[in-house]
Amino acid sequence: MSLESFIRAMPKVEVHVHLEGALLRETLLMIAEQNDMAATMKPRQWNDWQRLVHRPDATRLDDMMRTFAGWLRHPEDLTRMVYEVGLAFSRQGVRYAEVCVCPILYTDQGMSFEAFLEAINDGRDRVERAWKVRMNWILTVPRDMPRRADDVARWATGAAARRGNVVGMGLMGHEDAQPAGQFAKAFATVEKKGGGRVCHARTVSHVEPLADIVQTLNPSRITDSWGLAEDAAALTLLADRGTPLVITPVREVRLGRIADYRAYPLRQLSDHIRLVIGSGYPELYQTTLTDEYVAVAAQHEMDVNEIEALNLNALAVSFLPEEEKQALATDFKNACQQLRATHLASA
Repeated sequence: MSLESFIRAMPKVEVHVHLEGALLRETLLMIAEQNDMAATMKPRQWNDWQRLVHRPDATRLDDMMRTFAGWLRHPEDLTRMVYEVGLAFSRQGVRYAEVCVCPILYTDQGMSFEAFLEAINDGRDRVERAWKVRMNWILTVPRDMPRRADDVARWATGAAARRGNVVGMGLMGHEDAQPAGQFAKAFATVEKKGGGRVCHARTVSHVEPLADIVQTLNPSRITDSWGLAEDAAALTLLADRGTPLVITPVREVRLGRIADYRAYPLRQLSDHIRLVIGSGYPELYQTTLTDEYVAVAAQHEMDVNEIEALNLNALAVSFLPEEEKQALATDFKNACQQLRATHLASA
């Protein structure tokens, strides 16, 4: 037994995963075939997209997510994919997940918001009944669609969303598409209604200073933010506000920014702000939340206490009610204490 086996058995919380980046390739291709997606494009184009399903290109994440989501033509397609993603969570020991999903990608195909919400919750409920994995939703708006931000904010704060397990709103995509100010009204609406706000910042470009984004949108948490370790002003601002950062180190490996996990400035960041590990786009990055923990532990020489702390950070920054967080934290600590005895006693 070892720290790796402990991590694989450890109950986990996932707060940064995109449904469109977690679509299981075998199921995705089967649904595409059922919906005859090959007939909607030229053979060479279809072959290129099939290749990208199996060998994703990290520089084309937005294109891939939008295209693959477009293959889910019917509510039952969404339900099936949510179930498959939830099953993958259960195999990793994920007990709770906040899943980002972009409703515009489905409503623009003719699906009503109500049908969309019913479909994802049908899959969610099946997962919870069968595998005891709970999922809540963060409705995202793409950075290049500022005119749709108010729609998403209205959906995320409406009565149907509250009944439908929606806990917040997110902003995704490249900063060079539109400035953060274009989304300030929508984020303020969600904040006023008590919803969570998630912002992807510094994902590709450094067009807009992170400090400006944080001050404009007041997000509950930030994701990615490559280059933050060298931005003293932004680090200080996040620390002063208590804004956590969710990272997926493999992302920078896939983009060629770093050679391996060891080169990620994880400890420099964790010295200043609360750090959380997420899987982001697991199928497109070809990773899992468990894989990220295992790699981080090995290449940054973390011990079991540090790994447990990272996992509890994810629970602490989630949008669950405080009493539920406390109950889960107690369960996790008890489970991990037993796992230590099993997996680390002789390590």
